[in-house]
Amino acid sequence: MKLSLPKKELQTYTIKQLEIYFPDGRSLNGRDIDISFEQALERTENCFRYIKNAAYSDDHGMSFFSHLHSDQYAQFLYFWANSLWKLSENKTVCDKLIYLNKALHNFFISYKGALPNIFFLTHPVGSVIGNASYSDFLVIGQNVTINTGEDPNGETVPKLGKGLYLAAGAKIIGNEPIGDRVSIGVDAFVYGQPIPNDSVVLRDPDGKIQIRNRKKKLCKAQQYFNIRI
Repeated sequence: MKLSLPKKELQTYTIKQLEIYFPDGRSLNGRDIDISFEQALERTENCFRYIKNAAYSDDHGMSFFSHLHSDQYAQFLYFWANSLWKLSENKTVCDKLIYLNKALHNFFISYKGALPNIFFLTHPVGSVIGNASYSDFLVIGQNVTINTGEDPNGETVPKLGKGLYLAAGAKIIGNEPIGDRVSIGVDAFVYGQPIPNDSVVLRDPDGKIQIRNRKKKLCKAQQYFNIRI
């Protein structure tokens, strides 16, 4: 993957941001931090190679990550925090990475949250993403809300299918599953009900929620990825 900064400079850049935003004097160095940084870059590269957007690859088709592209940087900060948590549960640094994401992008996803390997953020300002069960080819817009849930057996819910598109203001509240290739439109919400595969959830001009079968050949999320969902 091509980077806008050399790897060491990128790591130093983010560490300096953490030191400026959270000047408590606690160490931001350690083998776990170095390893998780490398893991985060690997996860970022794997994710970006599936994204169909000119900003995510160079003229030769190589994945490209810019520290000055806010959506890309928000994804990277999540990957780093999540990788570090899984590696060593370094809560102090994980908290700072997630807090930095909130401060810079007004975007929240816990480092314990298991976002899929392949997802796309499209200006996710104001989005709060809970610890649900996610699948690949997820698209998240601005002001999206997904609750954190757990069923009686202790499993993470709601279970969200692949190819889920969440437009501006979309909300998923409750523990019921969402199927594959579902689109939830602007300011539409799903509250405690299952949504079948290939559905479109819309909010009409009167504010009523409608659930329809998808009519188009390809689901909305497909336009963001270069592999068939």
